[in-house]
Amino acid sequence: MRFFLFSWKREIIFDLIVLSIYFLTLFIFLTKFEGSDIRGHNSLLTTYLSAGYFPIPPLYYWLVYLVDMVVRVKYEFVASSAIVVTFFQWWKYKLIYVSIDREIAGLKPLAIFLLTLSFLFLSPIYIPAIDGDFWYLGKFTQTIWHSSTLICSFPFCILLVWKTLDWLKWHKSVDLWKIFFLSLLIILTKPSFLFCYIPALPVFVFLQNYKVSRQLGEVIALVGLLFSLLLIEKYLIFSWDPVLDKLYTPSEKSQVVFNPFKVWLNFTQEPIFDILTSFPLLFAVLIIWRKKVFESLLFSFSLVLLFFALLVFFLLAESGFREFHGNFYWQIPIALFLCNLSIVYFVLGQFRSEKRKMSCKFMVIALVYFLQAILGLGFWLRILIDLTHK
Repeated sequence: MRFFLFSWKREIIFDLIVLSIYFLTLFIFLTKFEGSDIRGHNSLLTTYLSAGYFPIPPLYYWLVYLVDMVVRVKYEFVASSAIVVTFFQWWKYKLIYVSIDREIAGLKPLAIFLLTLSFLFLSPIYIPAIDGDFWYLGKFTQTIWHSSTLICSFPFCILLVWKTLDWLKWHKSVDLWKIFFLSLLIILTKPSFLFCYIPALPVFVFLQNYKVSRQLGEVIALVGLLFSLLLIEKYLIFSWDPVLDKLYTPSEKSQVVFNPFKVWLNFTQEPIFDILTSFPLLFAVLIIWRKKVFESLLFSFSLVLLFFALLVFFLLAESGFREFHGNFYWQIPIALFLCNLSIVYFVLGQFRSEKRKMSCKFMVIALVYFLQAILGLGFWLRILIDLTHK
């Protein structure tokens, strides 16, 4: 009984630390950043409500609106948006904490907590002499602090991939329904992750055995339905939205266009350097373990997801007032997050199978991981001190 109470109290302390970190960050964004994403979404919600509508996709705005009906501190949607975003950040942390505990048996709770917390800070490698004032723009990162809608879609995307892997292993029809339900939640929150998930899933299933199968047919039917729902949402956002008609002229309104590399090259100063410094952990594990790492189903699938996530960002853009908003970027942080998570699982599994012997290859991976975590912490402190997330 005493052990159970101690364990329960320890979990509460871990949760409070994580909640404090995220809430402090959101407080800075809400009070110090004039043009922060979360304040922009609050302003957007106010604009749409005054016209009698909710922004599309609506789920994040519904949640903020509903929580605001219960909790309001002086200003409209300030407290509710902070509560909603903090909850989803905490949920992401909890999913990773529980998954590491499940995947890597024998780790002590404190070790799991520190590993999970450090993982949530992982960032690209920054060299100020090369990157200058831009530590974020032009690079690819798994850690996003400012995009409230992406933050809220993160847990749904993680669960979607995990449930997809369950379905690929066990072929249970109930998992297919869960995949559809999670995809629907993503469409209603922020559909970006489906931009890479829809092409990646049938390709990955085909690459499993290089033949047409019943499972491949089911996948094609599923992604076809999801793509149809995305087209409907695209029509609602770009063509139907009556509020945008009042704010912008037809020439100013955005459309999806094929414009390779335009958005990325607008932000990156050193393209090759930014690629190398955005994926150091991935490059390190591929060099050290090569084919061995592909035995991990999560790694293989997340790598295909990452490929399509980058492809979509490199090839597609928007015209009009959203031209450099980078809205085809947001699937990359999720795919990279899952890829790096699979690497953590794999490396810890290998370390345990080799009787915890700290050989050179594990030291290299630990060094790369530690460097990315420290630089991620530095980026977070830069947000709090310099009030910039660029």
